[in-house]
Amino acid sequence: MSDVGNVRTINQDYVRYYQKNEHESLVVLCDGMGGHNAGEIASQMVGDAIVEQYVNHALFEDEKMIHDWMLEVVNHAHWLVKNKSLESPDLEGMGTTVVLALFKDEYVYVSHVGDSRAYLYRHHQLIQLTRDDTLVNVLVDSGTISKDEAFNHPQKNILLQAVGVSEHLEVSYTSENVKDALLLVCSDGLYNSLFDSQIIEILQSDIHLEEKGKQLMEAANTFGGKDNIGFALILNEGVVNNESDK
Repeated sequence: MSDVGNVRTINQDYVRYYQKNEHESLVVLCDGMGGHNAGEIASQMVGDAIVEQYVNHALFEDEKMIHDWMLEVVNHAHWLVKNKSLESPDLEGMGTTVVLALFKDEYVYVSHVGDSRAYLYRHHQLIQLTRDDTLVNVLVDSGTISKDEAFNHPQKNILLQAVGVSEHLEVSYTSENVKDALLLVCSDGLYNSLFDSQIIEILQSDIHLEEKGKQLMEAANTFGGKDNIGFALILNEGVVNNESDK
């Protein structure tokens, strides 16, 4: 799901999910940046390019193959956005965050650039799998500010790298067993609107997955909504019998 929120006029969040077969699927989320509608263009370009390459790729045989592919497609998308930004002054400086999660059987493989996040929810715990590429994170790591100070820091949205903008990308990579777990992939518009406890309260409720998604969006717009809100919520229950692209 994605929503423009309560303040912005353009939705620069873009999310796509593709189920390849009963063993593999991919979700990609991008949060664009740039003047006019440039951020919207960058996020959709990256999301579509990665999904298209996944659709046309053979099934993955091992983790090294997945790792190499994820780094390759993010860097390819980076090159696409950089080249597109040269076509018009309106597109100059456009970029996007990206987080992609590839599911294969009981595991998920995650890469990201920027401050869009992937969380694992299991046993009433919300665990952040990605680490924000932000100035504030560097300040926390160096002991300059505390985590509490980081939450309301005036420079909390300053990114250290983004697809299409940076000279060189350091693409993250991690893997987790997600059997009978929920994966939440989201833009900062969601996690800046809600406390972890509010997200956990919705995710642990005994309602259908789609209803959890609706409640997340409603809560994010009620308690925040100052930015676009985009997320994907995936429950790994094992074998899935149908294919979809939505």
